[in-house]
Amino acid sequence: MVDKEQAPDEKLKRERAGTYRTADGRFTVEQTSSGWLVMDAEQTDELGLALARGPFTTIDAARAAIAAARTGPAPTSAVREAPQRKATPTPASAAKTTTATPRRPPRAAPPRPAREVVIREMRTVDGDALRALWRDAGFGSLGDDDRSLARLARRNPGLVLVAADGSRVVGSALGAWDGRRGWIYHVVTAPSHRRRGIATKLIDQIETALVSLGCPKANVMIRPDSDEGAEFWTARGYAVSTSRQFGKELETR
Repeated sequence: MVDKEQAPDEKLKRERAGTYRTADGRFTVEQTSSGWLVMDAEQTDELGLALARGPFTTIDAARAAIAAARTGPAPTSAVREAPQRKATPTPASAAKTTTATPRRPPRAAPPRPAREVVIREMRTVDGDALRALWRDAGFGSLGDDDRSLARLARRNPGLVLVAADGSRVVGSALGAWDGRRGWIYHVVTAPSHRRRGIATKLIDQIETALVSLGCPKANVMIRPDSDEGAEFWTARGYAVSTSRQFGKELETR
């Protein structure tokens, strides 16, 4: 529970559903489909973005991570040199015959594991980042303004998704159901995060949600010149119905 006794700086103030902030404004706790994320405004990652910790299974675990972040050492990727051993004095009689032992180069620090990309529902603050992602992918902008996206999300809860690496939006998939057929739009992954299965995770989650609604079939529109897109959807079991439209029968429950 958020109202447990705790230090003043660790008290979490609710900003909106699923989002809390510490009293000093340094930490933001956000609920995602994978758990609770802790965003640290005073520490940044290698891309200069707010450092993200988690996901954690409970908000209490996220709050404990905040306390640890305040008292623990700041994370660093710097390579530290191995401490040098003191030289052992050599007797004068053996000085001429002693061969110096070459110093070993310092060990490189092990590579940091890649941070988990979180699949979550779109938020109103994601609009600018999504439009930039879609513009780079060559998608049209019709119906991509904040009001239209908010309306789409309200009509299709659990179907309008983004992939987030910390506070950065790196993927998207917009799902919709008109009561008869399901539709999937704007499936894209940032070039820096491709070949990591992000698009597959997005589509899996949308298809699962459509099935739970009783949707018998999902359709997707692609650009006529997108050979890579056609290969992706064909591999997922979607069949061509027109030059731009693919469809797939879903297993309804």
